[in-house]
Amino acid sequence: MNLWILISTIILGLGLTSNPAYQLPLISIFESEENTTASFEAVELDDAAEIIPHKIDNKSLGVKIAAQSAATMDKNTGLILWQKNADQVRSIASITKLMTALVFLDNNPGWDTEITLEKQDEINGGTNRILRGEVVTVHDIFYTSLIASDNNATRALVRSTGVLEEEFIQKMNNKAKELNLANTNFVDPTGLKDNNKSTALDILSLAKVAFDNQYINDAVSKAVYNFQAISGANHKIISTNKLFNSFLNIKAGKTGFVNASGYCLVAEVVGEGESDIISVVLGSDSHDGRFQDLKILSAWVLDNFSWS
Repeated sequence: MNLWILISTIILGLGLTSNPAYQLPLISIFESEENTTASFEAVELDDAAEIIPHKIDNKSLGVKIAAQSAATMDKNTGLILWQKNADQVRSIASITKLMTALVFLDNNPGWDTEITLEKQDEINGGTNRILRGEVVTVHDIFYTSLIASDNNATRALVRSTGVLEEEFIQKMNNKAKELNLANTNFVDPTGLKDNNKSTALDILSLAKVAFDNQYINDAVSKAVYNFQAISGANHKIISTNKLFNSFLNIKAGKTGFVNASGYCLVAEVVGEGESDIISVVLGSDSHDGRFQDLKILSAWVLDNFSWS
């Protein structure tokens, strides 16, 4: 029997469609090379809350995407609306920089602090937007790190705090514990190392905190950022998030890629009314595929849930 037909049969058999306004049937998809399975959880919604998303049609079971792991969360309530392999621990690449930014803000030396890009900041991986010897403000380094996912800028940003990199990484892991990210671990601040790992569910929690931060949100909500270095050069920083100016209303987002992680993306998407969701896809199969995966997933959630 086709998996989706089987799922429909089970849902109808369990009676999960009897009260769609107050009962959310959460379907979790688990895929491997050998087989595909699904688990079901009837999530009772709190009718005392002001606005809670509910499924419009419980027969609509979700979408098929290439990403190895994915999930979508209602930002206001924290409800997970759909997930696939969301507890799978995976390399997360430059999504790491959201945690780097949070720890930096705890140790910010001042936005107008001047810093010179040095040889010690240089690391293989990605494109360098600011050259060795240029003098820039911490503010512009912060934006370059998050918008363009520039690894040299990220290393310079960490250096600007005066905290040794090893201690900075420990602070990242300490904050992960504070945020109850039980399956998350960091080994470098750029995300270039394969052992920066997390799960889709942990990433949603991290992104919610990061995107709620005004300074981070101001950066990751920009498609383009222009600035002039103190040393004179003009810079146009273009976001790695290609979903800006798409049919989705993207409020914030962060990309990531190393070979171990595949192509990754987490983004906050705003629908009509109070429908504000965060979606994450990990391990998509191509650069453009991650954007397509997140578009498909987010559009399905916004079309199949109601916030009224």
